[in-house]
Amino acid sequence: MKLGELTERLFIEGVLRNYLGKRPPFSRLGFPDDAVDFLPLAPRIVVSVDASSIASVKLPWRSLGDAAWAIATGAVSDHIAKGSRPAYALVSLGLSPDLDLSEAKAIVRGLSEAFNYYGVSWVGGDTNSSRDPWISVTMIGFTTAKRPPPRSGARPGDAVVVTGRYGAMGYVALRGVEEASRTTWVVEKTRRPLVDVRVGTVIALNYKSIHASMDVSDGLGFTIMEISRLSGVGFRVEKPPLVFKEVYELCEGRLQCLYELSLNGGEEYGVVMTVSKEGLGNVVEDLESYGVEYEVIGEVVEGSGLKLEGVNKVAIYGWDQFGGYVKSA
Repeated sequence: MKLGELTERLFIEGVLRNYLGKRPPFSRLGFPDDAVDFLPLAPRIVVSVDASSIASVKLPWRSLGDAAWAIATGAVSDHIAKGSRPAYALVSLGLSPDLDLSEAKAIVRGLSEAFNYYGVSWVGGDTNSSRDPWISVTMIGFTTAKRPPPRSGARPGDAVVVTGRYGAMGYVALRGVEEASRTTWVVEKTRRPLVDVRVGTVIALNYKSIHASMDVSDGLGFTIMEISRLSGVGFRVEKPPLVFKEVYELCEGRLQCLYELSLNGGEEYGVVMTVSKEGLGNVVEDLESYGVEYEVIGEVVEGSGLKLEGVNKVAIYGWDQFGGYVKSA
């Protein structure tokens, strides 16, 4: 059965409602209302919107459910980098009337599985007709940080802390989708990207010491360059971030190779933080106590751009929604 053979109401009431979370405590509104109300869970509310066409994240080895998971994960990641714990999601879906009902269910199920994994309650949204299917996630979260760190606050002397592991999506970006699809470890590590929500807790606890932060959604090198541009500072990187063991083996420990694969890519969803020297000890202690993978890769300096110690210049590519992988530096 195609979606065009159903009415919007039957799809919403027969399929979508089965994946919605429970109504927030003490709320008066919920399905089938067009809005939801809730009590704040912390003093500061954080709201974001993250939208993407399904085609732009549909790697050959990803199912429709995997693609939906990836989009939901991107929405969660935006909050983690600001020290926010995402709690509620509103989802708008643009689906083709020619889409098979089983495919639509796979998309909805992938979203639901991601939200359940991250402890987010899917509380509502909207459905639309679109020849090019897309998903838009409005995420609502809460933070105890009085000043969530922006992208633009890096200061000379800050240490540069990077969470997560890198290299798999860099392999896709530099070696191509066809070769990546034949590489088992790349497929396994990129099918459903993950966010470590514990990083958000560390940021909220240490917001006074974290001057800038940004999630790695469009490539680690691009993220560093963006913080550099917005903050009016430079970055001196003295060592690569943590990479997957397969990347280290592939590069045979060569720095040039490690930088090329780790700085390019996207959808790794670690976080780049610039941290005051005085606060670095506490940040590191909290990251380790929560079991978060991280590396201190360098420091913020006067000037602009990215300087890599010990290697030749590395071309930096970032993901652009209109241009695909485009050169940043």
